[in-house]
Amino acid sequence: MNFFFKYFFVGFLLICSSMTCAKSKLLSFQSKYEISLGQSESTRLPGRTYVDGASGYLLVDWINNCNDSWVSNQRMMTKFINSHGVGTVSEINYSLNEMFSGVGMDFVLEIKEDSEIVDRYYGKAEKKEKMTVRFIQRDEKFTFPSDVIFPHEFLEDIVKNLNSKQRMINRKVYEGTIPEKFFNISVFFTNKNASIEKRIAPKGVINKFKEIRMSYYQDNNQTPIFEQTVHLNEQGIASFFRYDYPEYSLNLHLKEIKLSPLDDCVN
Repeated sequence: MNFFFKYFFVGFLLICSSMTCAKSKLLSFQSKYEISLGQSESTRLPGRTYVDGASGYLLVDWINNCNDSWVSNQRMMTKFINSHGVGTVSEINYSLNEMFSGVGMDFVLEIKEDSEIVDRYYGKAEKKEKMTVRFIQRDEKFTFPSDVIFPHEFLEDIVKNLNSKQRMINRKVYEGTIPEKFFNISVFFTNKNASIEKRIAPKGVINKFKEIRMSYYQDNNQTPIFEQTVHLNEQGIASFFRYDYPEYSLNLHLKEIKLSPLDDCVN
């Protein structure tokens, strides 16, 4: 399930970072999503192992750090059942500190399978003429072209075009969970609308969500690594995610959201 670990958080982080760019009141919040296995029309081949069940949750905190950066702590726990009836418990813990200016981002990623650590990264990304990424306790350094952007700038473009006549945008984005690569992302805007139950949406949350589709590519491949459907409002809050992988799909439904008003920052 290591494939899922990394590529799930790519899509989720990029959407949640849009909280930094909403032109209306910037919101700090805590939210919970319920994970389930989506229906898939992919043909199963003999002799291969497939995902037959998935359940779990995703917890997300996004905090406005006095208009300097956004600090996020995220935890996802998922139980997968494969076609042989074998279960695997997966856990992702991710902390992110992204500057509003778009010049830097620090992040920590920890991935576990059945309580055993699979990967752990302490990363620091800086953008000047080019983007440079380094990792603490790892002799690794990656450099990307100047047109590669961080999630904040990418989602700023999405929110800006959410209710416009623009039908598609393309961007190159680096967010950290795939250390050595960035993504080429195609975003498609639809005319479909959605809403959530009033009991879930607290006062201050706009209960009108637009459906968007995104395709994620790497290197020069013409086939996307995965595709994502998101219901997103103009405040940058996502009420639903669907991840379509080559062999299975996952759904995430918003179950709880709590706004976290901040005290005025003291200079």
